[in-house]
Amino acid sequence: MTFSFRNDQPDLAIDIMGEVGQWLVDNNQELWEIHTLTPENLLDQYTTGNLYVMYAEEVGKAPEPAAVLILQWEDPLFWPDVPPNMSGFIHKLAIRRPFAGQNLFSHIINFCRTECLKRGITTLQLETDATRPKLMAFYERYGFQPTYQRQIHEFGQTFLCQYYVMTFS
Repeated sequence: MTFSFRNDQPDLAIDIMGEVGQWLVDNNQELWEIHTLTPENLLDQYTTGNLYVMYAEEVGKAPEPAAVLILQWEDPLFWPDVPPNMSGFIHKLAIRRPFAGQNLFSHIINFCRTECLKRGITTLQLETDATRPKLMAFYERYGFQPTYQRQIHEFGQTFLCQYYVMTFS
């Protein structure tokens, strides 16, 4: 299986976030309030053009949307102390259920690393809900290092976020 990424399908990306978000709700693992996953909330000067759909491609089959993520280059809400274009920031990562457990995240990291290096950037950062130890362990297994925790308010919700960084060359 090979993978490609497109950043020109925001409606599809938001639909996939909703699909994954609903699965999380249905399985008592809510991460996002579904009604907040709207173009008005998700698309702004920092995210427009940076919302990616990851396609899984197999020989003889049409490419299928497998995951979505935002990879942005400035983030004044979550990372106000990091100047623009000094790091890549991953947000709203969502892997569709048929693709769970297939190591897609390693391909996502490779894509993000490549995009960062094209810009001369050698760090990738993300944050997650600090009350979700399994999710935090997942990111740490892939090489993200925990840095600090901080309360964040987004779309009417308040979270205690665990911040992570990955450095590469």
